[in-house]
Amino acid sequence: MDNKGTLGLTPPKNARELLNMYYLEARSHLLETAAILDRIERAPGGAEAMEDPRMKSLLDICEILTKEKANRAEQFLMALSV
Repeated sequence: MDNKGTLGLTPPKNARELLNMYYLEARSHLLETAAILDRIERAPGGAEAMEDPRMKSLLDICEILTKEKANRAEQFLMALSV
């Protein structure tokens, strides 16, 4: 018998393993998002673009990352579907 369990499935990962697995990817995506927002804001017409409802929506969902504790992905989807 292998260490994958009786059904051949690997056991779920713990929080530390998930952090190790996803940290660099999440960091990269957040940095890329910040860079995109900076480019838009600095470009000619950036102030107007920052008032666009799509931009406001993106900035609103960014708050979900720091203020909400659960179901972040669901809340993102709900906010973007309006």
